[in-house]
Amino acid sequence: MDTAVLEKSLAEAMKQLEIIDCHEHLGPERDRLKTPVDVFTLFSHYTHYDLIVAGMSENDYQALYNQEIPLERRWALFAPYWRQTRWTSYARAALIAARRFYGVDDISDDTYVTLSEAMRRDNTPGIYDRVLRDACRIRTALTQCGSTDVGGTPLLTPLVPIFYELETWEALSRPPFERDAEVGSLDDYLAALRRYLARSKAEGAVGVKMISNPYAAPDRRAAIAAFESLRSGAESRLSPINPLRDYVIDEAIKAATELDLVIAVHTGYWGDFRQLDPLHMIPVLQCHPRARFDIYHLGYPWMRETIMLGKGFANVWLNLAWTHVISQRFATAELDEAIDTVPANKILAFGGDYRIPVEKVYGHLVMAREDIASVLARRIAEGQMSEEQALDLAKRWF
Repeated sequence: MDTAVLEKSLAEAMKQLEIIDCHEHLGPERDRLKTPVDVFTLFSHYTHYDLIVAGMSENDYQALYNQEIPLERRWALFAPYWRQTRWTSYARAALIAARRFYGVDDISDDTYVTLSEAMRRDNTPGIYDRVLRDACRIRTALTQCGSTDVGGTPLLTPLVPIFYELETWEALSRPPFERDAEVGSLDDYLAALRRYLARSKAEGAVGVKMISNPYAAPDRRAAIAAFESLRSGAESRLSPINPLRDYVIDEAIKAATELDLVIAVHTGYWGDFRQLDPLHMIPVLQCHPRARFDIYHLGYPWMRETIMLGKGFANVWLNLAWTHVISQRFATAELDEAIDTVPANKILAFGGDYRIPVEKVYGHLVMAREDIASVLARRIAEGQMSEEQALDLAKRWF
């Protein structure tokens, strides 16, 4: 069978799969409903950064969300940069969403008013059901929104952060996860952290989220000395990478593991991404063989290195959240390589990674299906697997 025909057949079949969305930042639906929406809602997440890189000022970008400025004036600010960014993978998710939910084939001078009106009409209770359950067939989305309060819907399952500021006494003495904790020692802080993790688990959290920074071996004595230097006022601020942070993160991983919480790890692209190399995690993986590490974003741009983490460590899973909208070409190439390299149960196919623009979860999912169909169709055409086997593999990934 022709590869293009196979791709289309596989993509259509994947539409019927009920899936687990492995990473979002969606808060409760009420957060979306109270947000004024228009065409620019579709550009309120990662497309922000493409627009800035294209030359748009941050002030002009923020003006797009000032409802006191007429829509026409905001569009005039936006349009020159939209022409530069519309071919990125970030933008494609917005275009797919606009077509699916609002009947607009393009986002342009001719459609932005109609699109904005349709979005306002549809920003009503049930939008999560319409997008996530009905259009995407998502059973649940694992979301890190800073809270376990996800509005009581089974569509969202929370993860909670364990990366908090550990550089000032103010941050240590009033932990954001337990503001009324009495913190006079490092052990007081750790006790509050353990209570937070246990409370989060009881409230429905299934994991915690950390960041892949350079980590030194945990040293309790050095951590206590750093803590005391802040408490006594000998130092007003520590470096973001410090022995206190290394020790606290290590203790948090231990506590989360005892609670059977997954350790989700942001790796790769973001800001000074040199600090987010997934290979920073190797000492942590070695120290915590009982923990389960969900390595986000396939470490882009270090995707091959991240695949090797999945190849070499039984406690690692590879999560393709965000990757399909960073670059479909890159995601496809590395997914193809991952088939050769790691067991099928180590791959988590999709996470939309959005906050307010829930419609773009659907756009991203369409792109993920395309990428997976492309990889599997070539394997079928080369006689490596049957179409039935390919769909079974896709089902397990999703």
